[in-house]
Amino acid sequence: MYINDIKDYPFNNQRLLSIMKMIKLVIYLIFTFFLLHSPVSAADTENKNTAGDNQRSAGEKPSPDKTIKTWTEPFTGMEFVWVEPGCFGMGQGSIAKSFLLKEVNKEDYVKYYADELPLHEICLDGFWIGKYEVTQGQWQKVLGNNLAHFQNGDQFPVEQVSWNDAQEFIKILNRQNKENLFRLPTEAEWEYAARAGTTTPFNTGEIISTTQANYNGTYLFGYGAKEEYRQKTTAVGSFPPNPFGIFDMHGNVWEWCLDWYGKDYYKDSPHHNPIGPKTGEAKVLRGGSWFRSPSTIRSATRYNRNPDGRYADTGFRLVKGLMIAESVDNNSVYFNQDF
Repeated sequence: MYINDIKDYPFNNQRLLSIMKMIKLVIYLIFTFFLLHSPVSAADTENKNTAGDNQRSAGEKPSPDKTIKTWTEPFTGMEFVWVEPGCFGMGQGSIAKSFLLKEVNKEDYVKYYADELPLHEICLDGFWIGKYEVTQGQWQKVLGNNLAHFQNGDQFPVEQVSWNDAQEFIKILNRQNKENLFRLPTEAEWEYAARAGTTTPFNTGEIISTTQANYNGTYLFGYGAKEEYRQKTTAVGSFPPNPFGIFDMHGNVWEWCLDWYGKDYYKDSPHHNPIGPKTGEAKVLRGGSWFRSPSTIRSATRYNRNPDGRYADTGFRLVKGLMIAESVDNNSVYFNQDF
């Protein structure tokens, strides 16, 4: 017999009925007290926080820090954002690994994604990095031509430029700046700037949406959904910035980095300001593109191509610094960021 059945119990004694109702009330009050004062487990709290984070990452734009420092290069109008010195975990995390292993078999995972391992701590000096990818308008102002396949306007990223083409652009731009010199970002600088303090596969969270970046949305990653595929570049700054105030670090165009590519470089990478192997056959690319799936536009994704290669989904952004007398190879000149 349940307490709620008391009205049907065959007793006519009203006093007993009143006592039973009082017992029911006391039990209800005791149950309510313990329910309201029971401790919440750390796991429950973590799950609630994670759910909230994922919900924000899927629909809300990051809120850049109001104290972001910017600088504008006077000749081209190129904007730069100051990235504070710091340390971060560089490489593939456990969440990305679990999603990737659901997407490909183990053999393909090792072939295409194992170069992102191990996850390792890197510390960097502060540096100025381009707020946007280099645009066609800026390229034309420096070199007087336009190599882009998608020539839709000055505010679209220049693409179909090789690593060596980017070096020519930098050389001419540096002639216009007596106090400020420019270069490509190192692979470590690029990932640090892309993550912007996050540890998830994207700086938007565990998943990403085509409302947050330009990529091939017909492919899935994690628990994301199939979405739009634009099949072309978009104007720089078309999507929300990351928490550092930097735009288009996921998708739109692959971005050349300064480093030679080394498949196993992470295994013995320097802890402070790594600059990649001393020699190699291909240069590093980061960020993915309009043509690529969401799995390849992650913060940790590494790609490489011949430095002479020109592709309609490949561009670059710059870092500002002072030159020092060091050359790792005939093509790469490094700079001191401390100025």
